[in-house]
Amino acid sequence: MAETKYGDLVRTLKYIEGRGGANAKQMTFMTGEQMQGFELNFVIGVYDEPGDWAPDMGAHIHPFDECLIFFGYDDKDMSILGADMSLAVGKEYEVHKFNTPLVAAAPANLPHCPLITEKPYRPFGHFHLALSGTYAGSGVPKEGTTDGNKYSYLFHPFQVEKGLGGANAVQRVAAEGKDLAGIAVNFSIGLHNQTGDWYPGKGSQIHAYDEVMVFIGHKTEDLSYLGAEITVAIGEEKEKHTFDVPTAVVLPKGTPHLPITCNKLERPYSVVQVGLSPKYDVAWV
Repeated sequence: MAETKYGDLVRTLKYIEGRGGANAKQMTFMTGEQMQGFELNFVIGVYDEPGDWAPDMGAHIHPFDECLIFFGYDDKDMSILGADMSLAVGKEYEVHKFNTPLVAAAPANLPHCPLITEKPYRPFGHFHLALSGTYAGSGVPKEGTTDGNKYSYLFHPFQVEKGLGGANAVQRVAAEGKDLAGIAVNFSIGLHNQTGDWYPGKGSQIHAYDEVMVFIGHKTEDLSYLGAEITVAIGEEKEKHTFDVPTAVVLPKGTPHLPITCNKLERPYSVVQVGLSPKYDVAWV
């Protein structure tokens, strides 16, 4: 697609073997350099084993804001995570336990981890979303104690909502900066299970901020499978790009996009939409 005007904005996700153990079985990683210089890097993976994701490493910090998103790969119900988890936050290593999908906000220089899968029931997903073009981190020793709730405000369990339906999301979750300790990002995750146009009869959208739309499949034994064929139109020219593998569509602010059409469907798929702004907004053109 490089010879087309917008081809470089449509990036196939390359999945590789993960570290294994409790850490990712399969994963993909994208940096800002791969996303038009955005101040963003992300990891998506699948996990299915118990244990500490980084044994004996303790907590670490980053010089950038980060969101730790935990989600399920169920074809019908986004409220299912599929594991009992614990995540320590703060220099005190305050432990928080959860077993449903959620996002944990980690503002810059806030210690977090160990991250432990206490009991997996089925393969589940993690989306590491960091507001920096490159990844960096360093360890932090444990210091002090808390009452167990000092950092509770950082954990935002997902409220699964009914989507627009049709080819658009049948279920969705969303969060903005106000839900994420003020971090300047908004995101949504949608579950899609039908063919057709997402917004029949509508035109293109634009945002006043950079955005990435990440299309992922649910085949946890092979995350390189999307399960659908998608066409997205980009630019005022509505240049069409079609793909049938997991893909990130990178949209610099002000770039018209849509219609989006699901041409073929073998299995439900999910779409994560990340906007580099604390509040979601959209204009139709």
